[in-house]
Amino acid sequence: MRNIVENNYGEITVVEHSDYKWGAIDSKGNEIVPFGKYDWIEGFEQGLCRVKIGKQSSNLANNDNKWGIINENGEEVLPCVYDEVWMFKGKKRYSTRVVKNGIARNVYFHDLNPSLPKRVIKPNSYGDEYLGEQKTYDDYNGTYAQDVMGWSDQDINDALDGEPDAYWNID
Repeated sequence: MRNIVENNYGEITVVEHSDYKWGAIDSKGNEIVPFGKYDWIEGFEQGLCRVKIGKQSSNLANNDNKWGIINENGEEVLPCVYDEVWMFKGKKRYSTRVVKNGIARNVYFHDLNPSLPKRVIKPNSYGDEYLGEQKTYDDYNGTYAQDVMGWSDQDINDALDGEPDAYWNID
């Protein structure tokens, strides 16, 4: 059996054997992810990596593939139960979108790997820094107003009376 794909990510190498079994080894050749546990392993970024169980093309609608995220120790930090985990390798992001049973939400990398920095939002020009205010982004995670438009919890409370879905009523 020979390696047909070998990609290095720091101390970790993701390998695909000629029998199409994927695995990961460390720099000393120790197996981190057993070969064949996952049907596909993307590559590590920020100590995290997308993995897939299932051999159907991801381009097919309603396929039976299940996605998850592992850390550099080979541990599933997001179990392989998701219909989609959006690609994050090479994107330099703080989060990724996951979909399960048609419901999408954001997963923040700091929650999966606490050694990573939390998402930091710079104060805006309204004098937040001068007033000593620190914007928070915890209460409305997963909402369009916060995750896409970047509104803080305070902005949503002030402008939308705590109803992030009211964002869609803005003309």
